[in-house]
Amino acid sequence: MAVVKREKKEDGVIECLIDSSNILHSEYDKSKKTLKITFKAGTRYVYKEVLDRDYIRFEVSESQGSVFNKTMNKYECTKLISLTEEGLLNLKSQINERKGV
Repeated sequence: MAVVKREKKEDGVIECLIDSSNILHSEYDKSKKTLKITFKAGTRYVYKEVLDRDYIRFEVSESQGSVFNKTMNKYECTKLISLTEEGLLNLKSQINERKGV
């Protein structure tokens, strides 16, 4: 599976580190129905009114990128500030640690 780390925070937000060809990180806030995606290039978007079933399908998929491309394009999104190079390196190193690289 491409999710290498899943954490449910105290506020209910589900955060995942993802080992995908294009996706690096996701945060799903069930109460707000928002999904934040960080891509490997550092670009970040927030998708609004995301249905629970679509998020679950995304998270448990063998290919988050494939499900993302088929499912998330129907949701309104807003581009967020991109991650810094340091932030990108930090997430990538966390993924490599989880994979044992």
